[in-house]
Amino acid sequence: MDTLLLVSVCIVSLLLALNLYISYLVVKSDFYEPAQKYAQYALIWLLPVIGAIACYLFVQPTLGISNKHAAYDYDDAAFVSAEDGYAGPQHHD
Repeated sequence: MDTLLLVSVCIVSLLLALNLYISYLVVKSDFYEPAQKYAQYALIWLLPVIGAIACYLFVQPTLGISNKHAAYDYDDAAFVSAEDGYAGPQHHD
C-alpha cells in the first residue's frame, strides 16, 4: 500500500509541476492578449495533461515575440523592390 501511495504522489507532483511550468510559459509570453491567456490557463488546469501539452505547443513558438511587433518580425529589404513593391525573396550571391 505504501508503494502505491508513493507512486500516486509522484504522478500528481509531476502533473502539478507540468501545469505550473506551462502556466509560467503562458505568463512569460507577450504574444497573447489577456483574454487568450485566461483561456489557456483554463485549458491547462481543467484538462491537466492534454491541456498543458496543447498550450505548450501553442505558446512555445511565440516565446520572445511581442504581439505588437509580430507582423513586422522580418527583413523588409529582402521582400520589397523599388519598382513594383514586391519582388519575393532576394537571393544575394
